[in-house]
Amino acid sequence: MRKRYRLKSGEKYPLERSPFAQKPSQRDIAELVRESKDDLNRLATPRYKEQFLVRRTIETNGKTRDLVYPEGRLRSVHERLKYHLSKIAQPSYLMSPRKGRAQRDNAVAHLEAAQFLTLDLKQFYPSTTRQMIRNSLMEQFKMEADVAGLIAHVATADDRACFGSPLTPVLASLVHRPMFDRIADRCVEDDLSYTVWVDDLTISGLRITGNFRADVRKLVAQSGLKSHKLRTQTGNRPVFVTGIGIVGANLIVPKRLELRSKELWTELKAAQTQEEMEACSVRLLSHLGGIRAVVGASSHRGQKLASEMNSIRQKLSKARRENKARLAEEKAAAQEISRVDPDNEKENIPF
Repeated sequence: MRKRYRLKSGEKYPLERSPFAQKPSQRDIAELVRESKDDLNRLATPRYKEQFLVRRTIETNGKTRDLVYPEGRLRSVHERLKYHLSKIAQPSYLMSPRKGRAQRDNAVAHLEAAQFLTLDLKQFYPSTTRQMIRNSLMEQFKMEADVAGLIAHVATADDRACFGSPLTPVLASLVHRPMFDRIADRCVEDDLSYTVWVDDLTISGLRITGNFRADVRKLVAQSGLKSHKLRTQTGNRPVFVTGIGIVGANLIVPKRLELRSKELWTELKAAQTQEEMEACSVRLLSHLGGIRAVVGASSHRGQKLASEMNSIRQKLSKARRENKARLAEEKAAAQEISRVDPDNEKENIPF
């Protein structure tokens, strides 16, 4: 079966060797986050905790999100809990939240697939309740109820995971790991590749059946979550996974980034002064470097981009040399004029 755990940067030990799995007391947890037991219990109290919570609403991509995140002492506790939880080894399918993994890694795992299944977990963080967190800590770490309850109270606001806290991504991935594991085991049965990027699940392989789709949705529902934006696609045309396109064995960037490349090239060609050329070159090199990082340095597209970037650098270097030479000539000419200009003869008189 699956159950592969690969240590990445910052990961130190499997879950059962974590400090949280060593039957800690409330005092042990308080020491772990550098608080006294009484102060930590006070931070877990809703009325006292409220003074350390920030509530605001933001709009991203047309969606309204209600953020509730900690500040001050409570944020420090969240940061320290995150630090210790992040040391736990993660399963190979988890791409984010995880150090050493990027969106490109998430897409690479699905190269050359014939069919793709993508789905989102609806309201992933807000749907992660205090009761879920408490139960998960008791079941996975074998914690005592009072200890698990203390952590669950500290980690939540309004009985839900804090949307905007640095702790929430790591904590939610652990709370729902049993569900993610069951989906991974189901993927093994059908010989499918599987990755998780926060609340986005991507599954690919030779063939994805209707029964498999139904099983995945059932597993999500059994965990108290909802799945939406369920899509099945074929590899006949680009399939985008966390913003990166897959075409057979190649990775591509969205069309908008290619269009932006044309705009930046046009700006560079229209540059009149040395300052404009410098600024345009830097923007274009940064943009092309980003695309090259996605498509891969050794790919045909990556090699072509490397040539284009080298050409820009050579032209920029030549322009700098020419500009330097021109400035030197202008300075020499000005000095010559000053030396022979009659209006400046008085300046040459020794007395």
